Amino acid sequence: MTLIGLALAFLVGGNFFIESIFNIPGIGQISLQSIYDHDFPVIQATVVLLAIGVVLGNLLSDILYTIVDPRIKNE
Repeated sequence: MTLIGLALAFLVGGNFFIESIFNIPGIGQISLQSIYDHDFPVIQATVVLLAIGVVLGNLLSDILYTIVDPRIKNE
């Protein structure tokens, strides 16, 4: 359960490499192209979107961990 949040971060990082190697259009390719073009608003938007995704993945991991393990309580 704990590794779900970390796995999401690694998937996002791998997304940049896969999109650039296979020339697949997506958020990774948009991010890299905006870095090359110095398009700062697009860089900020993609970083915020990816950060929200990682945070939501970690939140989901924590919620599932509290459901699976009854010893953990919200106090």
